[in-house]
Amino acid sequence: MNSRLARTSGVVAIVTAAALLAGCAPASGGDADSEQVTLRYWSWAPNIAAIVDVWNEQNPDIQVEVNTSTGANDIVAKLSAAKEAGTLPDLSNATYENLPNLVVNGIADDITDAFGEYEDQVATAAWDLTTFDGKNYAVPQGTSPQFLFYRTDIFEAHGLQAPTTWDEYAEAARTIHAADPSKFLATFPANDAQLFAALSQQAGAEWWSQEEGAWSVGIADDASVKVADYWQGLVDEGVVATFKTWTPEWQAALADGTLASWLSAVWAPPLIVQNAPETAGLWGAVRIPQWDASNPVSGVLGGSGTIVTTGTEHPEEAREFAIWLNNNEDAINAYVENASIWPANLAGRELPALRDTVPPALAPSQTDFYDLAAEIDDETVPVTWGPDVAVAYSAFNDAFSTAITSGGSFTDALESVQDTVVGDMEKLGFTVE
Repeated sequence: MNSRLARTSGVVAIVTAAALLAGCAPASGGDADSEQVTLRYWSWAPNIAAIVDVWNEQNPDIQVEVNTSTGANDIVAKLSAAKEAGTLPDLSNATYENLPNLVVNGIADDITDAFGEYEDQVATAAWDLTTFDGKNYAVPQGTSPQFLFYRTDIFEAHGLQAPTTWDEYAEAARTIHAADPSKFLATFPANDAQLFAALSQQAGAEWWSQEEGAWSVGIADDASVKVADYWQGLVDEGVVATFKTWTPEWQAALADGTLASWLSAVWAPPLIVQNAPETAGLWGAVRIPQWDASNPVSGVLGGSGTIVTTGTEHPEEAREFAIWLNNNEDAINAYVENASIWPANLAGRELPALRDTVPPALAPSQTDFYDLAAEIDDETVPVTWGPDVAVAYSAFNDAFSTAITSGGSFTDALESVQDTVVGDMEKLGFTVE
């Protein structure tokens, strides 16, 4: 089946629920008599104010105020509370995995009339993640092709090449740790459910799928168990660390060479430089290791878009800004200058500002970085996110943290997450097989 058609048919239940909820959403209507419209925009993107300033300078009659106090992890809770209070912003950043929740709960508005004609201008992976049953609910900002970032100096010191398979990755972990027991190839972070989900997708897992109104939850399916068993083996051997990402311990390990690599995505280079500035120029970037090197595939690791909320009183202006922000040449150039972005807009990927740039101070000799990103985009599997991703991620963090602390089974942890998600969806009224 065509991946785009499969993606579209897999979210019919979400769109149906959204249609039912639409009658409860505030009525939208512009204020044509106002001399100046002010739009409120929530975002966590780095240096987003500098990008919005470009718009504000060009559009004195439509000004945008940015609020950066809401992060990706709490965007659903914050927007849900704002909807309940009747204080939704006009626009908001939203992760792709949380978008179905925002559609179901009547927060993300249908923008098809304004954005539907842009399909040929947007990367397929991003379009599929923001389009449900032929309707657009967000303007894609970028995609997140997965990469393995690795310390070239450490690999060379141990006579290692960048691993192309998971077997080679495991051998590299053993080699590095055997040479110095205080050093590790990587960490298995119990707090990074997003990474585990992407690795499971690469192995063939479908954590959520939907057919004829009924949902299936496959968080503990064979593919996910395969990934869990692989990482449990490395953890039990002691050849990978268990630092949690985004912690001071992890930052220090990345900076001092305790960790020789990081499984991440196209957006990682400036974060590496920020957390480990003395390692600038010592990194390489390749595809993540594969289960079958002859058939490279990648999962979805992050990515976000811009939604127009159902609470805006200026829908036309809000849609205009959302489309400009993610598709206009001036906006994309500002993104390249002020933030790390691999644009969903295909023409934006050819702009000199991007093509003349290598990952900032990370791997200055790797001039094919963005060409490789485009190839990995094409290898990314289609993904259907469920309506309660935040619940799944929270349950994952709890279950895997307990398993690591107690020496418990990763497979049992997955079963626990599966049971929690199924119970939550049934509580919400979804039919779950």
